[in-house]
Amino acid sequence: MTRRARVVLGLVLVWGALGVLGYRLGWELHLRRGQATLLQQARTVDRASEGPGGSCSGTQVTPVLDGQLAGVLDIPSLGVQAPVESGTSDAVLAVAVGHFDGSPWPGQPGTAALLAHDVSYFARIDQLQPGDTLQYQSGCVTVTFRVVGHQIVHDGAPLPAVPGSGLDLDTCWPTDALWFTPDRYVVEAQEVGISVGKPAPVVGPTATVAYRSSASPALAATGLALTQNEEPMGTLRITGSPSQAWSQSPGPLAVQVAALADYFGGYHAAERDDQAWWASVAPGLAMPPALVGAQPLLSDASPLNVTIQASGDEPQTVTLQTTLPLAGGSAPGRYAMTVTEAVHGTTLVITSWEANRVG
Repeated sequence: MTRRARVVLGLVLVWGALGVLGYRLGWELHLRRGQATLLQQARTVDRASEGPGGSCSGTQVTPVLDGQLAGVLDIPSLGVQAPVESGTSDAVLAVAVGHFDGSPWPGQPGTAALLAHDVSYFARIDQLQPGDTLQYQSGCVTVTFRVVGHQIVHDGAPLPAVPGSGLDLDTCWPTDALWFTPDRYVVEAQEVGISVGKPAPVVGPTATVAYRSSASPALAATGLALTQNEEPMGTLRITGSPSQAWSQSPGPLAVQVAALADYFGGYHAAERDDQAWWASVAPGLAMPPALVGAQPLLSDASPLNVTIQASGDEPQTVTLQTTLPLAGGSAPGRYAMTVTEAVHGTTLVITSWEANRVG
């Protein structure tokens, strides 16, 4: 790859892919395809790569359209198995690792570029060390890479080109950020071998669940998405005893989307003092007096931090914390908000809402 091509690749990836996304549209996409389903599909040997008796001929899947499945990325030291799709659109990054169209595919000459959200499949790639191995499997072909280093690059900087055939894993830095960041964390890996054979079995999560808010249809119609409420976001933490596979998948983002809808629904219900709306997202919970009739100035809030407590592949509770001004109501002022939600199956409901005045 020429120096000019590397510079263009870097500019397009940093500005055009993860940079412009800012995650907002990606957050609003509920998972419509389970991770396990995608992995199973990607692990299925392409019929064109099978010879007589089911033997493998060494053919890779090379998608021509964005959103098409291409293969599986394995990161053994992190316990990650991720489906890889062509392209880096919001729809792709909501469920998979995306391949940047302007780079070669892994195993081809040059440096391939794979992108994912930091709080998804690439949540812990900053823990990779030189010498760790990565594998990209497509059809009957498995390409093995060895990590050689990492860089934190700023917007507009070219992604590093690995000598020979290589691979860059690209995500936002820091890796727990739920907001647009000016920096990218890039893991550099060099190809060390290509083998041909049947794909390995899937060992990732058995399912990826699409979680939902408990807001009534009338309340939901007021607009409960982040794009409609514009609150600044902070970080995402996962506590408890989550499985590695779940915490490094789109699952936590799906939980967060539903939790935000309940959270914004609470404000909408309280502002109108609509008890039926409030009961749909916070059944059995009294509306905090400070919220009644008040307008939350979300754009002036401190970053909203999200903590998910999980066990294995099952989220249990979500806690949202911020400080924001309330205009109007019985006691306008600045309040520290701590909202706790419980996960009942696939539905989230608010179980606690603390509003403590701080100014």
